[in-house]
Amino acid sequence: NDLKKLEKQILQLNALNKISFDLTETTDLEVLLNKIIKYAAEIVEGEAASILLLDKVKRELYFKASLGKKSQEIKEYKVKVGQGIAGWVAEKGESLIINDVTRDNRWNKDFDNAIKFKTKSIICVPLRSEKEIVGVMEVINKKDKTSFDKDDEIILNSFTNQVVIALSNANIIKDLNNYFVNIIEILIQAMENEPLGPKGHFVKVAQLATQMGNKLGVTGKDYENLYYASLLHDLGKMKVKRKIDINFKAEENLHLFQDEVSIHPVVGANMLKQINLFKDLIPMVRHHHENYNGTGYPDGLRGEEIPLGSRIIAVVEDYIKILYNKAIKSPAENDEALKRLFSLAGTKYDPKVINVLKEIINL
Repeated sequence: NDLKKLEKQILQLNALNKISFDLTETTDLEVLLNKIIKYAAEIVEGEAASILLLDKVKRELYFKASLGKKSQEIKEYKVKVGQGIAGWVAEKGESLIINDVTRDNRWNKDFDNAIKFKTKSIICVPLRSEKEIVGVMEVINKKDKTSFDKDDEIILNSFTNQVVIALSNANIIKDLNNYFVNIIEILIQAMENEPLGPKGHFVKVAQLATQMGNKLGVTGKDYENLYYASLLHDLGKMKVKRKIDINFKAEENLHLFQDEVSIHPVVGANMLKQINLFKDLIPMVRHHHENYNGTGYPDGLRGEEIPLGSRIIAVVEDYIKILYNKAIKSPAENDEALKRLFSLAGTKYDPKVINVLKEIINL
């Protein structure tokens, strides 16, 4: 018995070490919670396990992570605070060990009937953030016809601390993402007020860029970065425009305009450097005026040296300009402009990106 207890403690420590590492490496809350209940269920030898989080407004628990044969079915169910075993634990903030649920009047058999599952025994512990209950963790049906005990409760409580850290990290990331989105909205408004493009221009560029990116295999975080880089690709023009607010129609000043405009990708990239959240956007913004054959600016990159996001933005930006000119140009002039755009595949533009644009606009 002592040997088995020692083996459990070693497993527990190994699992907690792995989870601690995952907490620093993984930001996906669902992945983390599923790992935690997997380890917890294995160590206390349970058949199924769940983490339920508390919705304070509705005063009910919802399944955030679950393990077992009915893990998918139970996710659509909610548990009212105070009802059933999980609801009782959430209300009282106390752990429960019940090795025969049929003898406990807090057990709600309707839930088992609904998902066609037989609960025999259960251990349920509260998730506590500081002094506040944020949910519960439960493990169901002790294997090998043995009983849950106080040692199992101690083990589960050590895992609840990891759950609370994961939830806290997720809330921090959520706040940062909200901050990130709000900053971008403010910047876009400022860019449109300059004006650097018609209202809605940058959103249109971002929507088409991500549509093309999707067809070129851009997914996950790279897809998000492409969207935000497309929104902010001309950010540097704000600073440049203020610096050169002169009459560029005068021929003697035209070279000043061209020189200043040509540095706007660098200016935009340097502006984004000030905010750590934007670090992944910087290469795409800096290089969106590079040409596929190496004749672009600011660094004369060529071909695959140019970030894929930059190659996509380069095509989309010029295509959107042609669309805007439809109102003032004749259809023939627009067709000519589009042919000119396509003819620059391999010189100014990446041929793969041009082909995807043709596919999207059915040409």
